[in-house]
Amino acid sequence: MPKDSVRGSQSAPSRGAAAGPRDTADHKVLLEGSLDHSYTAPSLAEFARQTRAVNVISGTVAATRPLVTEPGTTVETILTISVQRQRDDSAPTTAEVREQGGVVSVAQVRSDFEGKLGCKLTGEESAETVDYSFNGITHAQVGDRVLVVVADDASVQNEGAYVSLARLVGGGAAGGLSKACSTKFTWPGEAPNPAWETAVDVESLM
Repeated sequence: MPKDSVRGSQSAPSRGAAAGPRDTADHKVLLEGSLDHSYTAPSLAEFARQTRAVNVISGTVAATRPLVTEPGTTVETILTISVQRQRDDSAPTTAEVREQGGVVSVAQVRSDFEGKLGCKLTGEESAETVDYSFNGITHAQVGDRVLVVVADDASVQNEGAYVSLARLVGGGAAGGLSKACSTKFTWPGEAPNPAWETAVDVESLM
């Protein structure tokens, strides 16, 4: 049976097959966000210089965890990043970055599913997985080399807590690239502005 694929808001789930691994979720919700006017900057470098972009981080993803917020069933992922370089030298060397989308169990978004289906879910159905994918962006994995333009996370008071404005990825896991390529990053999905370069050098943003 093919996996469910729903395009729209985060409150649009449907039934699927038995639970699978992270990269083969039983359900998929495709989220599309309208482009914020700030993404009309002529380049990523100019976007990163805007006032709300408080830092640029280059490092390795050390951990990921899903975050489900009610009401409204908002699904996000918290990335813990071991920072190798950053524009704000006074910031901590471990950062938490929140971004939209993620893979969760149906049990974590039970109210959303039961509200749409009009019935209670069984234990087996609750164990299934659903992938909330935002604008076609591939979810970050542990070991990914990332370049992230961030804003302060106003929802928490922790130093080093950010909201992702734009995330790019290196060509492989930490240590997997030659030194000559270690500063190059590409988009994990569509660029927020299609006119922006597809490959970015970290030096241009620091």
